[in-house]
Amino acid sequence: MNVFTQVFGVALNFLMIPFNPSAPPMPYIVSETTCRITNFKFGENEMKVSLAPRGYCPNCCPVKSGVDVRFVLYTKSTPDRGAIIAPSPGAARRAGVDPLAPTVIYIHGFSEPSPGKSGRGIAHAYLSRRDNFNVILLDWSDLSTFPWYLPAVRNVKIVAEKLRKFLEVFNDSGEIPLGNVHLIGFSLGSHIAGFAGKQLRRGLRIPRITALDPAFPEYSLNDASRRLTRTDADYIDVIHTDAGVLGLPISVGHADFYPNGGRALQPGCQPSYLVQLRLVDQIFACSHVRAWRLYAESVMHPEAFPATKCQIWRGPNRKCNFTSDALMGYANNNRSQGQFYLITGFKAPFAKTANQQMTE
Repeated sequence: MNVFTQVFGVALNFLMIPFNPSAPPMPYIVSETTCRITNFKFGENEMKVSLAPRGYCPNCCPVKSGVDVRFVLYTKSTPDRGAIIAPSPGAARRAGVDPLAPTVIYIHGFSEPSPGKSGRGIAHAYLSRRDNFNVILLDWSDLSTFPWYLPAVRNVKIVAEKLRKFLEVFNDSGEIPLGNVHLIGFSLGSHIAGFAGKQLRRGLRIPRITALDPAFPEYSLNDASRRLTRTDADYIDVIHTDAGVLGLPISVGHADFYPNGGRALQPGCQPSYLVQLRLVDQIFACSHVRAWRLYAESVMHPEAFPATKCQIWRGPNRKCNFTSDALMGYANNNRSQGQFYLITGFKAPFAKTANQQMTE
């Protein structure tokens, strides 16, 4: 664990003292003012902010059942106007879900609004394709407001239970067959997908989870029951871009991809470069959010990210040759197993061909 992660954890624990599950009740903390959620924009960043967190602790703002977790459908005919799907039989059909089309459920990360930048990016990528998709954005933004990371971590299992129920209800009704579902989670959203897979009733399995830099702070490396792990779905592919800082530093899927080593700083995330482009607001999580940006690009350009099992194919310490062993992202073959490496560009489009990766 690096110094940043340690300092981050200490700061979170201090801030959380009144909101620990064992803290004594402090009635003056919860009020209309402290529970009000505000959308905040800083440069290109968007986040939801509140003076107190929502959750199930003595001093947390109450969770609003049916409001704080929502499933919003976007289709080619309604790309800018989402339809809320209530978790009851018939609701998906009425909202416009095509039961024959693949269904993508995207789960955003900490402090994001929905649809935020990542949700809009993923939805746009899928709806830009020629084939038809049901794109559902799972909005749990009121349960993950800034700066309340630890309550958001506790709320992950609450949201996962809502997702489990949603999947079971509409699989049983035939409106969203589970065999057509692909869960995609960014950061904390990756663990929501994993816990939903753990909680599904016996006999049901999620075919595929794509985890985009699954969150590291407050998650166990040793206890797989407390985080995303490869047994949570039939197939799990992972894109690591900030490993050891905001993202998990270990492989947790059937196929784990490590663009540019999988660590910070990703190309184009150097502070000097961002300052030069007047994008200083992106410095903090630039490498972390690169995961969903790479995935969104792969949806629109499926063969854009060839990857190799060879970890060191360049320089004087070269140990093997670059061979195209798998495609990262949308087109990843469910038969791909192991750890894969690639290099990308510093700005969109990020893709580099196999030849570019071999020769640069």
